[in-house]
Amino acid sequence: MGELELWQSLGVALAIGLLVGAERERDQPGRTAGIRTFALVAVIGSLAVQVPLVVAAVLCAGVALLVVAGYVVTGDQDRGITTETAVLATLGLGALSHTDPAVAVGVAVAVTVLLVSRETLHRFVRETVTDQERSDALVFFVAAFVVLPILPSGPVGPYGAWVPQRIWLLVVLIIAIGWVGYAATRMFGARRGVMIAGLAGGFVSATATTGVMAARARRREVPVRAALAGTLLASVATLVQLALVTALVDPTVTVRLLPAVVAGSLVLALEAWWLGRSVHGEDDSTPTGRPFAIGPALLLAAIISAVLPLALWLQDRYGAAGATAASATAALADVHGASVAMATLVHSGDLPLTTAVVAIGAGLATNTLGKVLVGAAAGGARFAGALLLLLLPAVVVVGVALSLS
Repeated sequence: MGELELWQSLGVALAIGLLVGAERERDQPGRTAGIRTFALVAVIGSLAVQVPLVVAAVLCAGVALLVVAGYVVTGDQDRGITTETAVLATLGLGALSHTDPAVAVGVAVAVTVLLVSRETLHRFVRETVTDQERSDALVFFVAAFVVLPILPSGPVGPYGAWVPQRIWLLVVLIIAIGWVGYAATRMFGARRGVMIAGLAGGFVSATATTGVMAARARRREVPVRAALAGTLLASVATLVQLALVTALVDPTVTVRLLPAVVAGSLVLALEAWWLGRSVHGEDDSTPTGRPFAIGPALLLAAIISAVLPLALWLQDRYGAAGATAASATAALADVHGASVAMATLVHSGDLPLTTAVVAIGAGLATNTLGKVLVGAAAGGARFAGALLLLLLPAVVVVGVALSLS
């Protein structure tokens, strides 16, 4: 490293120390470590990378001993170790500024934001987040950071149709998208209309949301128009999520689907707006349920796992018509699983793009039929009939858009 780079790394380390130290000085004025201490610790970290290993070890050990001594001699009753931990983090960031100054500065800013947000974070964890949400968050992290990395990343199974890591990644993403919908409901509340809850629930499972809305309308917990509007917005979420999950597998499929997704979403949204004009916040309840929809996500994995080899077998035996039939049948339960399966086959070169688009269109049609059947079972024939009449224009528009794309 040249002399200029050396001075640059020391300057970055000094800036990092001043940034973190200024926050600690302002927030904890009586602590032993203030702005000057943090600046010096960051410079020591930068120097430790540039000196022999023995000297670096002595410097780091000295800082660690000073941190322990400062913690022991303090007379505070509430002995938090945030400041002491921040000192050690600043030491590490000072060292990182020697090898990767841009990353060091970014992490320093993140550390400072974390320190500044103490009260907000404590209030969020203690008062806002429920026990159910905390436990489900742990489940999500296990799925994303424990299970996902250990799954095989290569093709396995009949026809080499299964890539376990890719299938599980989609499960994790579906769970995360469901969290977005749940968080939106928590943030805005259900008083702004069943429509918000319908849109949020649609990202978890539009079919399940249809059943919930129909049942609430049947029990007269909400007006029928409001329940229908929420159901339509759940179908909007279905189309949006369809574009998202297929883009993760093969963007060329999404490009072909995009005109139909936009057109169908507009029709459904306009119908929901028309129905929702007469809704005036009749539901003030706090949203209930689980933020992470583990069941629908696992069902998605099962559907994908079943459809992939089935579609390959049907295509091998019956050609394009076989793949279309497989997608349409699977979409009765979940259109996303069937669509992802088709996109996966396109990505691997086992299915033509046009055939996949036709199969996804057939899946959307049968999925719409499934929603009507669920609406009939949960809400009665009148609710199902109204829902069918409202969904038909969107089905026609989507079909026309797919045929022209």
